[in-house]
Amino acid sequence: MTEHRRKNIRARKKRRKKRILRWVLLLLVLVPCLTAGGIALHYYMNPIELKDTVIRHELMEPFDPWENVKELYFAEKDDVDIQSAADIEKLGSYTVTYTCRDHEYQATVRVEDTTPPTLKLKPYTTDLVEDITPEKFVEEASDLTEVTVRFKNPAAWESEDTHSAGTYNVEVAAVDTSGNETVQTATLTREEDTHAPVVQGVANVEVLQGRTVDFEEGITVTDNMDPDPQFSVNSDSVDFATPGTYEVIYTTKDRSGNEGTTVCKVTVRKDRDYNRKVVYLTFDDGPSAHTDKILEILDKYNARATFFVTGNNQKHNDVLRRIVDQGSVVALHTYTHNYAEVYASEEAYFADLQKISDMVEEATGVKSKLIRFPGGSSNTVSAEYCPGLMTKLTQAVQDKGYQYFDWNCDSTDASGNNIPVDTIIDNATSSTAQHINILMHDTDAKGTTVEALPDIIEYYRDQGYAFEALTVDSYGAHHSVNN
Repeated sequence: MTEHRRKNIRARKKRRKKRILRWVLLLLVLVPCLTAGGIALHYYMNPIELKDTVIRHELMEPFDPWENVKELYFAEKDDVDIQSAADIEKLGSYTVTYTCRDHEYQATVRVEDTTPPTLKLKPYTTDLVEDITPEKFVEEASDLTEVTVRFKNPAAWESEDTHSAGTYNVEVAAVDTSGNETVQTATLTREEDTHAPVVQGVANVEVLQGRTVDFEEGITVTDNMDPDPQFSVNSDSVDFATPGTYEVIYTTKDRSGNEGTTVCKVTVRKDRDYNRKVVYLTFDDGPSAHTDKILEILDKYNARATFFVTGNNQKHNDVLRRIVDQGSVVALHTYTHNYAEVYASEEAYFADLQKISDMVEEATGVKSKLIRFPGGSSNTVSAEYCPGLMTKLTQAVQDKGYQYFDWNCDSTDASGNNIPVDTIIDNATSSTAQHINILMHDTDAKGTTVEALPDIIEYYRDQGYAFEALTVDSYGAHHSVNN
């Protein structure tokens, strides 16, 4: 081989090495660039990296879906839309969706309860008889979910003789709906019960002949161990129709067998109107120019009546004393007879009542305890000013020693002025009750009422009725209260 040829071969080899070296250098430059670009493209196409696809979250604890975002790539928070259906107040699984550059990522939120209930127990003392439940020992059992309590080892508990006197340790467990459990220990003390139940509210009673008494009203029975002792009342010996003194026997018994008796005396007082047919003539809204005429008619027939007066016509107050002197009664209607004022409140009613009471006492020397409510106890107009007022007043007036009177026969003379005499007579004589309380009115505009009065008295007298004035013990003809 010639030297020239050898030189050519060496030159070609040298050029080949240079080409290879250039390619190697090119690859060394291109490969990192391509790799970095690929990685950048990958993260651009996957801008969100989540910490977990399943998020375990405690019930009722605040939830922030951003806390599950591990990293954002080529994105800011404003680029991300988060839609969460998680309800931290309810156990269950919920979906959270993260969206960025049209790419969606989802995670499941599992709302769990891993916190055991709060349980606080108390010692319990009882007799030798009561069957014990775990609730007896619980002072507090609370959790975010429903809690049930049970004996921790019911079989062991039931196997012991725990109905003997002594003190026992009791394990009570509180369990929530997720199965979390808290166990505490309390003590049960059994004691022999030797005390009979106690009756409270029993008092000697006086009742008017023909009236009745509910002997259980206002009575309470308590026992040191038994929350529901037996209780009975024997009032068989009481004869409400016959005046005399009788005994009512209250008998109690607890679950341990302790018995007790309490006795009260019942005095039935004679009622002059018992078994008598009585008409109570009542006149509202006086006195008036007609009061003297009414009294003349009453005197002629030896009849008595009741006048429910107001303070609106005091120029005739001199007749109030004549009413009393003649054997009739002055009673209390209201001072103003203004519904808006009288029925504004319970306080307003009694303030008005005091004024009319003072007026009557000053004019007659007699302190009256007889009341008629404007519109009667059944009125509904009072509800416009004070809802529920009549329910309160009907009880309150009696608690203060008053008695209120409605009516069971209406003459209808309040339906207008100068109602025809025959109409008033027909309506006022329509009752056949044993005790009749007739509503009439004594005002300057009720002249026909005065004209009708003699026929009304004569009709009932022919039927054997007596005419009496009301007393606190008289038949009240109470209406149903509508407010």
